[in-house]
Amino acid sequence: MNSYLLKNEGVVPGQPVKAPVYGNSSGYPEIETKGQQQPKKCNDVFWGILFYSHIVAMIVLAATYAPQMDFSQAQGNNYNNKNDDANANNGGDGDDTYYNDYGYRNLVDDSQNKSITQIVMGITTRTLVKVATAAGVQATSLGDRFLEEEQNPNSVFILIGLTVVGAFVLSILSLAIMIRFADGLIKMSLFFNMSLGLITAAAGFMSGSIGAGIMGLVLFAIASCYAWAVWSRIPFAATNLVTASSAVKANMGLTVFAYMTILVNGLWLVLWSFSTYSTLFVLGGCDANGDCQNDLPGIYSFLFTLSLYWTAQVIKNVVHVTVAGTVGTWWWTPLEASGCCSKAVRDSHNRAMTHSFGSICLGSLLVAIIQTVRTLLESARDSDDGFFRCIADCILGCLVTIMEMFNEWAFVYVGLYGYTFIDAAKNVITLFKSRGWTAIITDYMVDRVLLMISCGNGLIVGGIGALVSYLFNLNLEGIAFGLGFVVGMLLSMVVLSVVGSGVNAVIVCYAEDPATFEINHYTLSMRMRESWRSAFPNDFAY
Repeated sequence: MNSYLLKNEGVVPGQPVKAPVYGNSSGYPEIETKGQQQPKKCNDVFWGILFYSHIVAMIVLAATYAPQMDFSQAQGNNYNNKNDDANANNGGDGDDTYYNDYGYRNLVDDSQNKSITQIVMGITTRTLVKVATAAGVQATSLGDRFLEEEQNPNSVFILIGLTVVGAFVLSILSLAIMIRFADGLIKMSLFFNMSLGLITAAAGFMSGSIGAGIMGLVLFAIASCYAWAVWSRIPFAATNLVTASSAVKANMGLTVFAYMTILVNGLWLVLWSFSTYSTLFVLGGCDANGDCQNDLPGIYSFLFTLSLYWTAQVIKNVVHVTVAGTVGTWWWTPLEASGCCSKAVRDSHNRAMTHSFGSICLGSLLVAIIQTVRTLLESARDSDDGFFRCIADCILGCLVTIMEMFNEWAFVYVGLYGYTFIDAAKNVITLFKSRGWTAIITDYMVDRVLLMISCGNGLIVGGIGALVSYLFNLNLEGIAFGLGFVVGMLLSMVVLSVVGSGVNAVIVCYAEDPATFEINHYTLSMRMRESWRSAFPNDFAY
């Protein structure tokens, strides 16, 4: 049995230790606002039922209206209107119309002579060509070479597979690097922000855009002032980063749930697209040319957009709550949180998907509503009162940021103790007010480090992709680099988002129960105590 359980009566495995058990024996003050483990029950049930009901409704809409869509007239028009000379010259003028119309027609006409893999890869490669064109990477010859890979998609699969494996390995190595070089990475991220300002200024002046150059200098000045103001807090941020990374490294199963969000989000996007497009298509009396006979009320756009944002927020916050619960168990009962698929990871995820799911849905809905209103305002900017809409958009953007930050801390309490969303929000506010650490929750140095590492991993994986293309004579270096960069950055951000959630949980746990942390993780506790005391001598006086 764990030795500290023998020394401290009343300590229950899997539950937080009450402050009176330790008193002031370690020099830490007692905390009257300390959270308590809540009874196991489903909280905010109505919002969980509402969320699942809306998912069922989307499925029903897709099943009802998708079979009623008729593209025959539009396909005939698109094909007949295609310029024959442009077809013969593989696009003629070099734009991507060839890839959008003629190329997709070939996929349909020749589908009987191709395997499913070739058809899917054909659509995928054409999409990548379009993305590369938008980014200024594609030339006509490059697009032609890429399209030739449809006949033999194995090389493209190899390219994608290697970029995914490289991104996965780098994202895992990032945890070890952050633990060992946390201070240096934070300093590097501050210089990284300043360098972006200088690069923007140089690019602006060299291209003759004086406004862009001045904006770059302003960004450089802001980044420099910020670095000067927070330099003394680097040890504080580094300690939080190291502690959170250590907790995640001890429970690597958290990254599995994080990676699963990519798949779940992809499936949800497919369902949402089918449901939304087919419903608006049929009810609007539209043909595939985009000509509609009926004007639908704006409530349709609002509800479908809200559905998209709400589900995305729920998926993200389930992982956030799972991480908070796991870090809490690692904090209080580390024997249950020391393994890839530890009991802490499994139990925390199960609670997030059952007892706390309604609370997650409620908090996510609040953010989704603001995001939806902002999106609809952005789509209406071309109206006469566009200036005022722009102002409203800026205000709503700030509200989204504030609500997301508020939710992050509230969901930590949901994951740690099983509070309802409203009670969790009240407890977080009370805790930080009583501690006087309000400034701590506004410090985002760790987030900047995570973003910098994600960008760096993306560049490395992009380089790997370009190298593979060169070695295998694929002649796709530009697109391979772009694909590798996107995949590398995406997968790194998914894994490192777990660390970001862990940092929030660490701050709340340390604010409430530093004594238990000292017993279970003594070395980390001493480092954290000194760094917090140095960064916030007035707020952290013990």
